[in-house]
Amino acid sequence: MDSTVLSIPTDTNDRVDQSLPDATEQLQNRPVKTITSYSVHTMDSLSKVEQHIQVENYDSAEKTIEELRENEAELSLSEKADVEYMSSRIAHARQNIEATIGFLESVLEYRDNISYTREEEVLLRISELYLSEKQHAKAVARMNEWLKIVEEPQARELAFAGSVFLRVKSFKRAKALFDRAIEQQEEKGEEVDARWTSLLDYIEKQLDASK
Repeated sequence: MDSTVLSIPTDTNDRVDQSLPDATEQLQNRPVKTITSYSVHTMDSLSKVEQHIQVENYDSAEKTIEELRENEAELSLSEKADVEYMSSRIAHARQNIEATIGFLESVLEYRDNISYTREEEVLLRISELYLSEKQHAKAVARMNEWLKIVEEPQARELAFAGSVFLRVKSFKRAKALFDRAIEQQEEKGEEVDARWTSLLDYIEKQLDASK
């Protein structure tokens, strides 16, 4: 049971938390991001990459990305971050996990120049990918970073984070996250995922056994 890891939600507009500082305190402590300018050419190129990805024309998407990289010296920091991000999406579509991780790590090199929404998304995705590669320490490290910055975590993300800590047998942290996920669903009047209650029951049994 403890090897179970839930998938993160595909809707990146959804947002995980646990016994963390108050949400308002987190928001107040978040440094202001410095989003640098985008040229019309870069915006057009990134739009083309998006269009190519949508129709699964990955060769054309990569070609457009390479054209942007050829003029990397002219790109702003935020533009460079987007190039790495779009590259990660192409690599993921091609099911190249190692390359996807590499590109996502590159995005995080520009974390001061990307939105918090993008940073949160990247940290979640990279945590999931590290888990798939059985690099548990790296997965937990990135998840901890996400927990420190996330503003409005959603129930599905809470459950995913709980499953990450469950994988490494951090039962107290996993319980706190699943508790929050279930509480949030109940407050919204939504049906709680049966997997969450099942995993929470398992976690509580493990905690009881350790007393």
